[in-house]
Amino acid sequence: MRQVLPNGAQLHTENVIVEGDQAVVELHSLATARNGMRFDNRYCWVVYFQDGLIVRVRAYLDSTMVARLFEENPIA
Repeated sequence: MRQVLPNGAQLHTENVIVEGDQAVVELHSLATARNGMRFDNRYCWVVYFQDGLIVRVRAYLDSTMVARLFEENPIA
């Protein structure tokens, strides 16, 4: 199977804000797609904890960039 991002998303944490049972994590992807396209995307995860375990994650990212990535690097 051909991978769209041969070396994965390569996420790097930029900021982490924790308050009570919630955390906001800002991440940056520095990946390169199979066709050479730079996948320079940014993410924001809102994480909810209960008794020390992650119980829910909301993830936000540039979905237009993800769509372009798959258009230019089809899986099939």
